Amino acid sequence: MRPALTRLLKRPSALSIIDSLAASSIGIEQLESRHARLRCQSQCANRSSIVDDNDSSASHQKTKPLWPSRSKKKPLSFSVYDIEPNPRSEEPSSCDNDSTLGGASESLVKSLRLKPERLEFESDIGHTNDLGTRLVDLPEHRNNFELWEELLRFRQRHYGDQGTQVIWEGLTNRAGGVELPLTGNRADFFWQSFVDLGLTREIFLKDVLDYAITLGGSGGCCWPRLYERAVGGLLDRGMSKQAIEWHRKLQDSHLANPSDLIRIIPYAISPSSLPPANDLLLFANPRPRLKSKTQYMRVKTLKALCRGIDHRIYGPVILNCLEQGYGEDALAMHAWLTTRSDHPRSLQEIQPLLEFTRKYGLRQEYDNLRDYAQMRFPSFSPEQDPSQEPANETNKKDQGNIKSSRPGKRQYKDDIAARLFATRALNSDMVIGGLRMLGVSQIGPRTLREMAVRAHDGHEILETLKLLRQSGITTVDSVFARLVPKLAAQNREFLLSDLLQSDQHPDVLEDVKLQESLLVSYYMARDWRQYNMSLAILGEHFSDSPGLLDIHFRKHMATGELSAASKVVDELTLLGKTLSEDSVDFMAEKLLPRRRKHHTPQVGEWLPAPAARDALMFVFKVLQRVVPTGCYVSPDFWEELLKRLGMGNHWDELRECSLWLVRQYNHGLEESGNLRGMSPAQQRPVVRSDSRVLDLIFAKKMQQAIISWGFKFRVTRDTENKYPCEHPVTGDKLIPWTRGLILLRELEEAGLTLQLSAIQHATRVRLTILFGLYCHSAVRFNRMLRRVNPYSQDRVLKDINLAWGESLFQRREHSQPEKLLNPTRTYFSRRNSRGVMLSRRRAR
Repeated sequence: MRPALTRLLKRPSALSIIDSLAASSIGIEQLESRHARLRCQSQCANRSSIVDDNDSSASHQKTKPLWPSRSKKKPLSFSVYDIEPNPRSEEPSSCDNDSTLGGASESLVKSLRLKPERLEFESDIGHTNDLGTRLVDLPEHRNNFELWEELLRFRQRHYGDQGTQVIWEGLTNRAGGVELPLTGNRADFFWQSFVDLGLTREIFLKDVLDYAITLGGSGGCCWPRLYERAVGGLLDRGMSKQAIEWHRKLQDSHLANPSDLIRIIPYAISPSSLPPANDLLLFANPRPRLKSKTQYMRVKTLKALCRGIDHRIYGPVILNCLEQGYGEDALAMHAWLTTRSDHPRSLQEIQPLLEFTRKYGLRQEYDNLRDYAQMRFPSFSPEQDPSQEPANETNKKDQGNIKSSRPGKRQYKDDIAARLFATRALNSDMVIGGLRMLGVSQIGPRTLREMAVRAHDGHEILETLKLLRQSGITTVDSVFARLVPKLAAQNREFLLSDLLQSDQHPDVLEDVKLQESLLVSYYMARDWRQYNMSLAILGEHFSDSPGLLDIHFRKHMATGELSAASKVVDELTLLGKTLSEDSVDFMAEKLLPRRRKHHTPQVGEWLPAPAARDALMFVFKVLQRVVPTGCYVSPDFWEELLKRLGMGNHWDELRECSLWLVRQYNHGLEESGNLRGMSPAQQRPVVRSDSRVLDLIFAKKMQQAIISWGFKFRVTRDTENKYPCEHPVTGDKLIPWTRGLILLRELEEAGLTLQLSAIQHATRVRLTILFGLYCHSAVRFNRMLRRVNPYSQDRVLKDINLAWGESLFQRREHSQPEKLLNPTRTYFSRRNSRGVMLSRRRAR
């Protein structure tokens, strides 16, 4: 068998290849191509160790062999043969390439981009193993930030945040002593990458900022956007506590200045700067009110950031608070900043806050702020409408220009020229020539009237005015001077004649209020010629149709034509315009008569019956159409409207109005949220309606009043099943006295914040009136409800819990029913109920 096997093995096979390899002098470490990389690494390591050897001379370094002696190595279990490499067939090592590319960093980076495996190897520097085997380990490449940037981008593409951390560890631990650039696009890329990663990893952020503080301490400067990127980023993620901590550290390290604080104000005011809602819960209250807590956190964060810096940031802080819709925060910061001697530098900085308090604030707040503005800026005039100041200044400038025009010519009284035109012996050409000889450059309304009166028709009036202009004589800019040529050009002879023959002085035509009152008087008297003249005069004051429509609305309201006034509102809505505040006030004055406190108002004498409910709903329908177009309505007005609906027991109308108010004013309060990848400073600020509107309308007393109005319904044993109140969610048939709680729940779903303690107190008072041991109500209607009450105590408490959705009194109706229905009476309650006390037997 042996010779046969030998003959078979002598054939061309794998055995012959093995024999040839064994006979050759090639080392076993070169049998695979991957060993070439290992040899290169070993050569580079030995070369770096040779360079770092201080005891050896330069000549000795050149003659010393690259490979260590075999005696120093661990003996192998197989034979290894040294060979001479073939320069033609062997590829150049990486160390040779490195030495070739060491002086040209751009070519080095370009060559690395084409070798992903090489980039993978060179960017694996998150450890201290195999020192000297990477390009960044060499001194000539340690500060090559183009190479560092390429390594960081490669790691970010393939490993994300983990790759960024690897490069940071290589910069700080492996390389050591590398100082990142502070300016330029490359510096922005490095610092943004590291700081953004630190915002998600607290320990990593500490390392980055400590490195920045150390770098700033040695060089005296830092990356310009470090403070904004770090502190603003923490605020943007709701980490206000960490943001305040690093704000103080950077401030103490002199790496933050007052100008940096202005850039992070949008981050601090942004809704995302607040902690999560779960962290704001008040555990003592089962239904906490988060809005007051979040407001406190915003103000606290702003104060902490502004404390300890000599800042002048009043204007940016107040403006950003108002633009984000946090008016209460603006008022709180105004009081705090002024105590720290940070006052508004101009009237424009405090003007938005004044406008906010005038519309949405309390009267005392507006008075205090107005007095402060008058003290800081003596030129401030609160009686003057800020929106009309530019127009008034423009008119004054125009008048000044008119008076100062042609300074070389003398100004004559208007009555002299008027007498010349009134003289029939002188024709128009002679009068115009005489005025030109006298140097008259401008004529007034009296002269214009006399000139128009002596003319035969409108064409002659236009010709005379043309001659005056050719002679260099102009007319004073007034309503009369504009209206006469306009009517003459339109051939409105009758109206022009009425204007010229009118007993009104031309200066009276400038009074808008007087002309409006005359318009209403002529409309009521059906004097159409005078009415059309007044309408034409007002048309010169209001060149746009919305201004005239506003006057027509007040005209119809003054005459009681509600349907016509409603049509005017529809026309305004179609034009995208709105009613003025004067029109809203005029409508309220006409339709909502004065009422005594705690009393239902009486119907106006001129309104037809049934006037009360129809008048209230007309006002609501009008406001419902004009508010979305931008009409401002005071919160006090809405509160009064709700009071009149509730006192009049118009429950359906009260529910409709309340739900619309919450949905309308809460629409601007919905948090839009930050777009991904965009910071609050980069987003366009959104001007929104402030939550103070709803707070002022549905205050604590209003929510208590809704509960009380819900109980204002007489139910007897004969009618207890005729008027059930259906729950909008569950569909349960409840007693009608629960309608107030159901309405509040609906308002809460629409976005209103409820005052739980106030609701509990109001419901408990009504239960005490109905089932208490003593009837301490001085109101006759309440005593009547108690007397005819057909429901039991358990039935009422059960339906109240069903309407509320859970136990309103935290199950005290089961544990302490007597104490719940009979609270401790105060001195005032005993004094008010004196004389109406009922015996215990009768009260039951």
